Amino acid sequence: MKNKITTLINKCVFVFVLMAFFSTAKTFGQIGIPTYPFSQICASPSFNTFTLNFTFSTANTYVLEMSDANGSFATLTGITILSSQTSTSPGSFTFKVPTTTAGENYRFRVRGGTTTGPQSSPALAAYYKAFNADFTLNGGISPINICGSGIFQLLIDNGPASNDSPVDFPSLKYKWKKNGVFVPGETGSFLNINSSGDYQAFVDYGNCSTLDDGQIEKSVKVTVNIVAAGSTFTIASSSGNTICPPATSILSVTAGYSYQWSRDGVAISGAQANTYVASQAGSYTVIVNQGGCSSTSTPFVLSTEGFNSSIDVQQEPLANIISAGETKTITVTTDAVSPTFEWYLNGTLIPLATTNSYTTSDVGNYKVKIKQTSGCNTFKEFFFLLKEGINPKQVPNLISPNADGVNDTWVIPQDYVNANTEVLIIDPQGNVDFQTVNYQNNWPVKEIVFKSTNPVYYYIISKDGSPVKKGSITIIK
Repeated sequence: MKNKITTLINKCVFVFVLMAFFSTAKTFGQIGIPTYPFSQICASPSFNTFTLNFTFSTANTYVLEMSDANGSFATLTGITILSSQTSTSPGSFTFKVPTTTAGENYRFRVRGGTTTGPQSSPALAAYYKAFNADFTLNGGISPINICGSGIFQLLIDNGPASNDSPVDFPSLKYKWKKNGVFVPGETGSFLNINSSGDYQAFVDYGNCSTLDDGQIEKSVKVTVNIVAAGSTFTIASSSGNTICPPATSILSVTAGYSYQWSRDGVAISGAQANTYVASQAGSYTVIVNQGGCSSTSTPFVLSTEGFNSSIDVQQEPLANIISAGETKTITVTTDAVSPTFEWYLNGTLIPLATTNSYTTSDVGNYKVKIKQTSGCNTFKEFFFLLKEGINPKQVPNLISPNADGVNDTWVIPQDYVNANTEVLIIDPQGNVDFQTVNYQNNWPVKEIVFKSTNPVYYYIISKDGSPVKKGSITIIK
């Protein structure tokens, strides 16, 4: 009897295990392996939408999971679900990947209900291309000439704005080529070199990179030449040895590493490129630093095809004072060949004023333009200002501030009393004693101390900032 009971129990356990096996097998079969039309995920700021499909046998709540870059689901990649369809089979998920996505062995799986051990997709490459533009090396200079046998470093340029260079994204890796062949083991944003060649860097997005001329995320090719120490450099000019102002000449030397231009032996501030736009005559040189030593170019003398001119009045910002009704003749002297003259008042060309002199009684802002019409067709301009002064009037040079009601204050003509006219009085020691505009004939404003002699003060009367009258004031008791 005991043996029969044991046999029955064993049969029941076998049937239970068999049912559990088929039940588990049925559960595994409820969700299919995720499928998708793409062979890799190459996301970017402008494109980050992907859809995969899966089959299921019963409606349920389903979740899409993305593994880490090694294919492990222990730590999931935080995808964002944009939309889903899980009511009828086949279902789908539309999603975007995070900006940190970078690897070759990502997998997907769908979980739902009481499913255990869901089936995952085959491994695929997935990258978020945070930077997707071209870039430059070492300021975009090519060729680069390096002096001597030292180590030179090629660097990916960091642009002035944010996110305009791949180095703004520290997690990126790179591949470097020399003469079209990959440099093994170099994945950083710089490359140390000691030999000539054509160099280029590529952002390495794995299978999302073509690593050829068709890839967007690559540097401009740079040619590096290793040159012997003590090399000589010659300055080239875009206009020969002369310029005709206001034209300029572009001076240039072979690209090296760093530069400093000088004119007549004086370094030119900010002139540190392999080209310089010259607008002045002089003897130009450039020091070229080639990464280990430097050389100074042979001097290049640049001359101007100009002419000399002068004018017999004060030029702006100084003013020339004329009295009301007074006429003034302004004359230009020049050695220009076949010169012409144009005179302007307040920006308007003055008709018939075509000689080297002009007579006027009008105040205002003047310009005279001298053109050389033979040879180098250049011009010069002079700017000057005519202002109306104050007619000289009798200004007292003696006062007696003794409170007798007669000549107690310094009284000046009314022409000098207005908001545009300043009165300045200086004491015998050279200190400013009084200063005002719109003078009210009220000086002295404080008691004057007499010693052994009568003190002498000095005055300056100015209109619109220009002196029109100067003199002295003697104080008597």
